[in-house]
Amino acid sequence: MAERLRMPRAGVVLLSALALLAACATSKEKAHDEDLSDLIAWFPGHYDNLAQVQKDEKNGVLPPHEQIALLVRPAQTPRLGHHVFFVQEMAPDNPERIMSQRMFSFDVDEERGVVGLVYSFVEPVRWREAARNPQLLTSVMTEDVAPIGCELVWKRSGDKLIAGHDPKRCRAGGAQPAGPEASLGPDSLSLAGYEFRKR
Repeated sequence: MAERLRMPRAGVVLLSALALLAACATSKEKAHDEDLSDLIAWFPGHYDNLAQVQKDEKNGVLPPHEQIALLVRPAQTPRLGHHVFFVQEMAPDNPERIMSQRMFSFDVDEERGVVGLVYSFVEPVRWREAARNPQLLTSVMTEDVAPIGCELVWKRSGDKLIAGHDPKRCRAGGAQPAGPEASLGPDSLSLAGYEFRKR
């Protein structure tokens, strides 16, 4: 009669712990992927901060926020990553008056979640027509841009994604901000103290 092989109790506990860790890791990865999926779906669009400007005027805020419009669109810029966006800041009444152009890149870090970087153009004039001609952005090389500040780590908070610096990786000078650096919802974007709504 063949004897049954019995696994020592410690082995059973170890296998159970490993299975639980694998399930947790899978759940974490799924949550990070969902966050990235929502960010990619919500971020593109046309925005303005007219409601914020009107609120400033009503409440006598000095100085009031400048009225700004944003154009956010996906960019095929493989050298900066798989999930890259072109962001143009301009006057709401005159899209030819461009205030800035940036590139935003997002990726998933297994431990921290969705991580984003913001880039400015080294030679801004060279990319001035990118809003009208998105094909220009396919030729952007890493040396054409410079990162602005530290990485932003995006986390879900209710029906929004909020972003903040990772204090372990970012040694920003001065006082740390009291709130998140940025937030994004299906119809809103908060960035650098400006509150934008999708048009």
